[in-house]
Amino acid sequence: MGLPEILPMLVIGLYFLGTAFYVLGSALRNERIKVMALSIAGTGFALHAVDLAGQLVGAAGLDSLTSGRFLFSLFGFGVLVSFGLLWWRLKMRFLIVVALPLALVFYATANATSGIKASLPPMLSGLFFLLHIGTLFCSMALLAMAFGAGLAFLHLEKRIKTKTGLKKFQQDMPSLDTFDKVNHWVIVLGFPLYTVGLASGFVWAWLASKRVFSFDPKEILALVMLGLYAYLFHQRLAYGWRGRKPAVMAIAVFLLMVLSMFGINFLVSTTFHGFKA
Repeated sequence: MGLPEILPMLVIGLYFLGTAFYVLGSALRNERIKVMALSIAGTGFALHAVDLAGQLVGAAGLDSLTSGRFLFSLFGFGVLVSFGLLWWRLKMRFLIVVALPLALVFYATANATSGIKASLPPMLSGLFFLLHIGTLFCSMALLAMAFGAGLAFLHLEKRIKTKTGLKKFQQDMPSLDTFDKVNHWVIVLGFPLYTVGLASGFVWAWLASKRVFSFDPKEILALVMLGLYAYLFHQRLAYGWRGRKPAVMAIAVFLLMVLSMFGINFLVSTTFHGFKA
């Protein structure tokens, strides 16, 4: 068995071990175990990058990059890149407990969907891939971090308000204000990217078929997400929204994104955005 065959198993195993050891280190409040977990996860991330690079090198044209394996693998990689950005900017190492399991799920999904492919019409395919797929994936990877920060915010807020007290491992968690800053940065960076990605898709549709909107289920849900995203962006920047409301809305938008990726792409046969064997 060569490296291309064992590489996915190594990445999945390292991501799983990294998650397990970080949770264990947090429960025991043992910094050495958590550092070891991050080292394991970092090794998995490096091998994940090697796997993606191999797929890019071996791609026979842009059409080869629309397989389920490449797209889901790319999204899982993007989630960890987004985590790294927030770790660097806000010292939010705690979000690894969200980023690593999500990366594991999407990478495992990638390897389970290697035989399916998203249809990519030939006209303007390069522009479509770079602007549409690239910007949407960056935005959604950032949104995954807002989802994790939102869940943590709601959990901590509930324990504080009910005076339940924090469990041992929760005492090392960042403050509510830090989780709220994650939400702010994600919205500021993610909403413009999502808007560009969605707009480029509609422009491409008009150039390809002279029709901007076709009432495709994926398009309808994308517009709903855009409306919620825009409202959240406006409320945060114009009215200084903070705390519980933006956390709940970020969670809702992320769950709609997951519904779009898994529900519509795999289960709705009438969409032309879906995956086909």
